[in-house]
Amino acid sequence: MQNRFDFIVSLIKEAGQKVLESRDKHLEVSSKNGDARDLVTNVDLEVNQFITESINAEFPNELIYSEETKDKVNEGGSFWSVDPIDGTSNFARSLPHYAVVISWMENGEPIMGAIYNPVTKELFSFEKSRGSFLNGSPIKVSTISTLKEAYILLHIGRKEDIREWGINLQKAFLAGAKKNINLGSSALDLAFLAAGRVDVVIYGTMTTMDIACATALVRASGGDVYSIDGTPVEFLTTPQQIIATSNKALFEEISKI
Repeated sequence: MQNRFDFIVSLIKEAGQKVLESRDKHLEVSSKNGDARDLVTNVDLEVNQFITESINAEFPNELIYSEETKDKVNEGGSFWSVDPIDGTSNFARSLPHYAVVISWMENGEPIMGAIYNPVTKELFSFEKSRGSFLNGSPIKVSTISTLKEAYILLHIGRKEDIREWGINLQKAFLAGAKKNINLGSSALDLAFLAAGRVDVVIYGTMTTMDIACATALVRASGGDVYSIDGTPVEFLTTPQQIIATSNKALFEEISKI
């Protein structure tokens, strides 16, 4: 397993460097799924191919689920989970809040993985047997347990059926939270929660499978990621509403809203 973790760390740094080099060399931005706001770039696809080929060379015949290719996997099985650029909209506009994400899953649960921002050189990593880390140093969630002291990252999303839900939350947080902002990279946002930089992360739509390591990172740091009904979030290939908090008290206060 140590060899596998070392491989992830080495690969994700190489992939991050390729993200920067490819961006500087040539950048093409297009859309997918018939939605002009759902962006993909040539760099997403190039880096996805690089990661996939590297995994296939080192661990042949192992399945890979990727944000960009979405190959069929058994959600309860063992496979690699990859997002070549989480936060593509930020990347496309040179906003330095995006990351490469690689996770190894066993029986549908992340065993290890990493989240790497190639601009800041921050590497968040997780191993089930060891815990969560930022550039090799242990991290943990904050001790803030009240909304009035909380820093919140709220990303409502574009789905019309949750728009009112999100706007109501936004109003409540503007009135009652210490800070309420939107950064736009779900993996990095959860990594910031794990590191104690923010206290709450809420997404109206999030695919938990391609950034599985981020949820595991939060849990290993002492927090949790919940579904909208309060149950611990599962790792699925379909979008979900999630509320991640540094402690249960914050989740319960938000649930009342």
